[in-house]
Amino acid sequence: MIKEKGYHSKQVFNYDETRLIWKEMPNRTYIHRSVKEASGHKTWKNRLTLVLCGNTAGYMVKPGLVYQANSPWVLKNKIKNCLPVFWQHNRKAWVMAILFLEFSFIPKMKKYLEENRVPFKVILIIDITHSHP
Repeated sequence: MIKEKGYHSKQVFNYDETRLIWKEMPNRTYIHRSVKEASGHKTWKNRLTLVLCGNTAGYMVKPGLVYQANSPWVLKNKIKNCLPVFWQHNRKAWVMAILFLEFSFIPKMKKYLEENRVPFKVILIIDITHSHP
């Protein structure tokens, strides 16, 4: 398709998400079941989603980050627009359809292609999931 339609390597972008979950107990363990199921035991499930988008020529769009809290204590009194990532929040740290649209990769791709004098005709490779409209 790339050869047939005459796409340049700067016009082919890949979008993907990766999740990081820490402080969560493993599904399988050698700890006795009664210890794991003790009353008052609640496992930590801190998680975030990192959204990456780049093209085959090596250009990377500013990454997106989805975290559970809108303003974690580490970023208290910080301006989120100055972070090296595009900051979003969701209670479960998922990329929902509305967050996908708010990442606004399209204007950044358009600006990049204009700067490189390449026509704005893009192939965007995305995996199939409910959050991608």
